[in-house]
Parts: sequence; C-alpha cells; structure tokens
Amino acid sequence: MPGLIHDLRFALRILIRSPWFAALAVLILALGIGANAALFSLVDAVLLRGLPFKDSDRLVEIWGRDLQRSGMRVPGPFLEALRERARTIESIGLHAPVAGVLQTREGVLEVRGERVGANFTEVFGVPPMIGRGFLPDEDKTGAPAVMLVSYSFWQRHMGADSAAIGQTLYLGSVAHTVVGVMPPEFRTEFGRVALVDYWTPYVSDQVRAFELENGYELIGRLASGATIDEARREVASITAGIEFKGFTDRGRTLGMVPLKEEVIRDSANPLKLLLVAVAVVLAIACANLAQLLLARSDRRVREFATRKAIGATASQVFRLALIESLLLSLAGGMAGVALAYLLLPAMITLAPTEIPRIADAAIDLRVLSVAVGLTFLTGCAFGLAPALRLSRLSVSEALVHASGRFSPAGGRFQSILVVVQVAASVALFALAGLIGQSFLKLLPTNSGFEPESRSSFFLFLSPRTYPDISERRRILDEIMSRVRAIGGVDGASAASEIPFTDDYRESPVVDLNNPRPDGTPNATADPRAISPNLFHVMGIPLIRGRDFNSSDGAQSPAVAIVNEKLARALAPDSEVLGRVVRIGRPGASVSPLPSYQIVGVVGNTRSTGTTTDILNEIYVPYSQSNDTFVFLIVQSQLGTGELTRALRAEIRRAAPDQPVRDTQTATPMTETVRQSQAVPRFSATLISAFSAIALLLAAIGVFGLVAYSVSQRRNELAIRAALGARPRDLALIAVRSAVVLTAVGILGGLAAALYLSRFVESYLYGIPRLDLPTFAGAAALMIVVACLAALIPARRAMRASLRESM
Repeated sequence: MPGLIHDLRFALRILIRSPWFAALAVLILALGIGANAALFSLVDAVLLRGLPFKDSDRLVEIWGRDLQRSGMRVPGPFLEALRERARTIESIGLHAPVAGVLQTREGVLEVRGERVGANFTEVFGVPPMIGRGFLPDEDKTGAPAVMLVSYSFWQRHMGADSAAIGQTLYLGSVAHTVVGVMPPEFRTEFGRVALVDYWTPYVSDQVRAFELENGYELIGRLASGATIDEARREVASITAGIEFKGFTDRGRTLGMVPLKEEVIRDSANPLKLLLVAVAVVLAIACANLAQLLLARSDRRVREFATRKAIGATASQVFRLALIESLLLSLAGGMAGVALAYLLLPAMITLAPTEIPRIADAAIDLRVLSVAVGLTFLTGCAFGLAPALRLSRLSVSEALVHASGRFSPAGGRFQSILVVVQVAASVALFALAGLIGQSFLKLLPTNSGFEPESRSSFFLFLSPRTYPDISERRRILDEIMSRVRAIGGVDGASAASEIPFTDDYRESPVVDLNNPRPDGTPNATADPRAISPNLFHVMGIPLIRGRDFNSSDGAQSPAVAIVNEKLARALAPDSEVLGRVVRIGRPGASVSPLPSYQIVGVVGNTRSTGTTTDILNEIYVPYSQSNDTFVFLIVQSQLGTGELTRALRAEIRRAAPDQPVRDTQTATPMTETVRQSQAVPRFSATLISAFSAIALLLAAIGVFGLVAYSVSQRRNELAIRAALGARPRDLALIAVRSAVVLTAVGILGGLAAALYLSRFVESYLYGIPRLDLPTFAGAAALMIVVACLAALIPARRAMRASLRESM
C-alpha cells in the first residue's frame, strides 16, 4: 500500500509538470466519456429501464392478428376462454383510451382516460397511493361509476387534497366517485408527457355493446416462472377450437408481445444508431491517447530504465505507468460527467416526442456507474500498451533509445492507431453526410405556405356534445367570428387538417366528367374541410378560379378546390375548373357520396415532414362537410401564452359546452414544422456532432504522429538541410508517412462506410445510400484536415532543421 500511494503521488507530480499534455488528454477523454454517458442516459430511460410496474417483464399485450396486420381487438369468447383455462397467464385486464368532459367551475375541460377492467391494479401490480383499487364487480353492468385519478390530475384539479377520495366528478353527465389516486411515477402513456388523467371500469351501454361486437384490447400478466413462448403455445392451443364469425373465418389468430416491446416498437432505433456512433468516438479517443502516450513514453525510457537498474521490478514499472493513465482517465471521466450534465438537456430537447420515456432520462446512479466503468476501461485501454512497453525495457534497450536508434515496432503500432482513427472518422463522417443530406432535403425551403406568425389550436366538436351538424357549423362560425375580433389577431380560419402533422387520409376521387371505363378512381387525394379565407391566412396562393365564400352554404351547390398536383392528375391536357368529382368509396358512411364542382386551384403545400413528395389535396367548405376535427389557424403577433388565453376565453364564450383540455396551448406553425422533422433532425444533428468530434480526434492523431516522427528524425533533417535540402523538401519528408497513412485510412474508411450504409438506409429520404459525392466529400475533408494537422509540426521541423544546420 505505501508503494501504491508513492506511485500515485509521483504520477500526479509528473502530470502537473506536463499541464498541456494533461489538459489535452483530459479534453479528449471528456468528449468521449461525456458523449457516451449522456447518450447512455437516453438509452437507459427508453430501452433498458423497466416499465414502472411490478415485475414489468411479465406484462404482455394480447391482440388479434392476420397476415396483413396486427393489433386487432380480441373477441369476447377468446377472453372468456383464456381467463378460464390459461395457466401461464396469471391475470388478464382490459384497456382502451377514452375521452371525457369534466365539469368544473371554469367550464368544461377535456380530460383523457382509459377504460379498464376491475382487476386493473392487480394486473399492473401497482396499488393506489391514496384510497383503494377497483372492486371485482365494479366493471359489471349496473355497477356504480368509479374512477382512479393520476397524480398530476389530483394536483391540478383536486388541490392535492387527501379528502379527494370519495368526491364526485362529473364526466359528461355521469357522476364518478373518486376511489383512489395513483402514484406519481405510474403511467400508462409513455410519450414525453403523461396524457392519461383517469382510469375507470365504467362504460356506457353503447360502449359495452361495441365491445361485445368488436372485442377488447387486452393486457396480461404472465404467471410466475412462465415464459412468453410457453404462453403463446398455450393461447394457441386454447383458442384453436373457438369459432367466431368475422375473426377466425378470416384466418385471424391471437398474438402476444411483451408490453415493453409494444411500448418501444421501432421508435428507439435512432438511439441505437447513435449509441454505435458515440462508441466509435470513444474508441477513437482511446486510440488517440494510446498514440500520445506511446510517443511520450519514448522521452521517458531512460527514466524507467534507470528505475529498473536500481532494483525496480517490471511489475512496479508497469504499475507506475498504468497509474498515470488511470489518473488521466479519472480526470477525464469527471470532466466527462460534468459535460454529460450539460449535454443531456439539449439532447432531450432535440429528441422526437415519439420516443417513449425519453423525458425521464437523467444522470442517475446507473449512468454514473456506467461512466465509472468507462473511465476505468478507457484508462486501461489507452494506458496498457505504453505501460507494457516501458515495463519490458531493459537498460541496454534504453541506451539504444537514448542514442537515437529506435525499434520500428513502436512506430508501426502508432501508425496502425492513426490508420484506425482516420478510417473510423471517415466512415462515421460519410454516414453522417448521408443522414445530414437526407435531413437537409426534408427542410421546408418551399413548404407552399407561410408558417411564420401562424399558430394552430385544436378543437374536437364532439357529436355527443353537439349531435346536430348545423349546430356544429354554427358554433364554428361563432368561434371564428370571435377569434377574428381578438386584438392583435390579423386573420383566422379553420381546417380539418394542417400541413406537417403527418395526418394524410387517402380517398379515391372520381372525375364524373371523364370516368375511367374500368370504374377505378381517376386519382386519390387527401380531403380537407376548411373555412373561407384559409388560403389567405396561410399564404397559399390561389392559382386560378375562386376561393370559398359565405355563399357556399349547406344548401348551396357543393364546390371544391384542388391543389396544382391533383389538377394535373385529373386534367393533364385540359382545364380542371368546372369538372365535377366524387370523393370517397361507395358503401362509406355517407351515402350517396356527394359530388363537388371544382371552382379553384391553389398552390401545392408540403403535407409531411418525412418526405419531400407533394400529395394530392382537395378542399371542401366546412359548411358542406361533416368533419368534427377542427384546427383554428390564427395569424397573429401575440405570444403563445397570451394567444392561448384569448382563444380559450373566446371558445368558452361562444360554446360553453365545448371542452378544452387545460394543458392544451396554441402551437406555432413553425414548431409544428420543426416537430414533424424531429426524428431526422435528432439523428442528423447528433451523428454530425459525433463525427465532428471524431474528425477532431483524428486530426490530433495525425498531428501527434507527424510531431513524433519529426522529433525522431531531427538530426537527419538537420543534416539534409546542411547538405542543401530546400525547406519544401524537408516538409515533404516530415509529412510523407502521415500522408501515406492517411490515404490508407481513408480507403479503409470508405470501404467501411460502403458496407455500413446498408444499416442506415431507413434513415435516408430522397438520397441513395451509395451517394458518391457524399463519400468523396468525406474523403476530401479528411485529406484537408490531415494536411492542416501535419502542417504545423512540419513547419516547426523545417525551421528547427534549418537553424541546426547553420
């Protein structure tokens, strides 16, 4: 122990005497360890951490499936058979999303809940924080309506009062008794924000009849010791003899998947890609430091050989050298953790909202444990080769080094490290170029509308609240009139869909003036119901024809406006104005299908953030539509908070019975566009950042190699200068090996990128995975960076050699 403490003190003094080297090593490690720790916290929250339920690995989702799709509801006879006969499934619960309207003193609020079975808390294994769970008969017909509320709901609407148990809340016209409050960490929605406010086993007779006819959404808990494969085989055996019209006669069966897998699905694929990228960065950092330490060890061979000459053993020399590496790694690890604390909030902000539980990421004990492990492993990884080299030196070998004759083995190893760094950097940068170019192609440089100073506010005019279509239309007109009168509002309109929400409904469009002989539609398009003035508010140009106006009412001839792409599809060689089209499929809920005369053509707009394709769009007046979904589009310079308060107030004045969710705000259209591209932006930004770090580390590696080579050949260069060598020739001699190694590394990196590009093909939009300009650009960038990195030590060598030759 005294010897170890002595070595620690000595190693610390040595590092203090080399502050620039120590600072560079700590910076390199901080970048590698910090990026890994921050990204691991995201991976841990999304992929590794269990769901917030008891024995969450035993929870499974059960659904119907066929060859085309899965996720279908499970018929009642199957549920009954499984509950009676299954031994591998301990309990099976029901769940389905529902929306409610909560009566409050301020008016009505939209709240979101889930219809569940009476065994809800038993299936999830989480008891209420306050109160009780559901009783066995509380999901039966005629049972009183009861509910469990979420912790956030309890805080927002019930004052976080324990006396809330037993209170009555009216969801619509049905009185529900609050019987319990779930814990803060409990959630059954795993997006960025917990959306579920309440859970209830109560259903109306209408919903119960729907479930009996269409089936249930099921969650099961596996019995202790049972595997999911055993459960799948048992479920298949139990349900094999059950016949159910419309299900088994279509070849449908039951499927089962772990609940965690169902929650995650493929939304975390970007994290897996980025985790590989950041691991490559850390490997480059280790290779970089190993190279620097090997070069530094050449200047210390006499010191360590002297130690061995006065009695130090090889193990003692090895320990001292490795302790220096571990001290550097410890300092780099501490700096890396500090960097991770700074990086994590930025990563969470940048991350797509679709990735479940990503907002729960934190630098906790698990992440810190990984950071400690990485610190130790990296210290050993980059310190092992120099420590072994120094511990194996004999006194005679030290004299050889001191006389200027060096073994080529150390130089070969350093050369290999440089080649690996360059190859990994080029491969990473080429892949980042592919993903980055793909993202740039998706940027809405010409979205077809003006998102600036425009905001949207979503409403659902429920047929339950307003069963009469004319009443819904009147309320929307009243709301629009009030919104336009708000101070600071420059314009307002409404639409059933807005661009960049990725909500595309494909419907057939038949040109009644020129129908196809085989009866197939002339085109397909996304039908959108809008209010007059929408195109003006959103800055969408009217190409020809007219806009909708107040005369286009429910009793007026039905009219439509198409975008340019659909106009060309319907009438490539003639005028589309005046043509009559039918929208929809025969046999749809609206019968007979309405016909619309095309009265205008507007410019194309981008509909989604994950493709640059322009889609066919057809617009109809709200006054001639049955749509219940409404986006208010408001052009205003008001701030989001001020606009939200004004919109809520005017909606409540115009429609006191219209529910508005208390967490809902006006959303700037610029934010809608940004969020629609969150997945490609997240991947492109982070992998580009990691690639830039890798490129910087590779440049440091080339710089170190040239500096090391020059230091070993100083006498040779001075002699050449004395014999008349020109400065340019000296510089070429100094950088020749670096140029060759960089070229080898570039070739290896391009080959690796060509192979790895197949794994990122799903992240590419509108760009081939073998895009030659991208690969050529990565190689050219590496050449430029390597030349710049080699130039500084080469110029120093040239000047020093000229001075020594004089």
